[in-house]
Amino acid sequence: MTYLWIKGLHLAAVLTWAGGLVLLGVTIAALRPVGEAVLLLHEKRLGTAILHWDRRVTTPAMLAAWALGIGLASWGGWFGALWLTAKLPIVVALSGLHGVLAATLRRHVERHERPAPAWLRHAPAIAIAGLSAIAWLAAIKP
Repeated sequence: MTYLWIKGLHLAAVLTWAGGLVLLGVTIAALRPVGEAVLLLHEKRLGTAILHWDRRVTTPAMLAAWALGIGLASWGGWFGALWLTAKLPIVVALSGLHGVLAATLRRHVERHERPAPAWLRHAPAIAIAGLSAIAWLAAIKP
């Protein structure tokens, strides 16, 4: 496999993961507290469908993005480069955010708990800001 193929697959995996991450964030932000009312059937169906998508598409895309990204960094000899050193903590944070969002939605759908801490309402903006910073760092390589 050539470098360009690996880079293309990495970008496809990142875009798929980013879409799923934003979807999870918007879903969590849109859910209403369950404490006062029962979880509506359509909310449960939607949450279940999004969790299914997350398990089948978003999480494998995240893992592929990590694996292909590590391969690209090794191939390019970029470990130790300032731009990659700045990019990796953002990628780790977004991976953690993905886990928190998926777990929060799962708890909400399965156990009918309160949907999320207040800060998770900002998850879509956090994800977009992190993804934008990563794109800038990877493209400019300051």
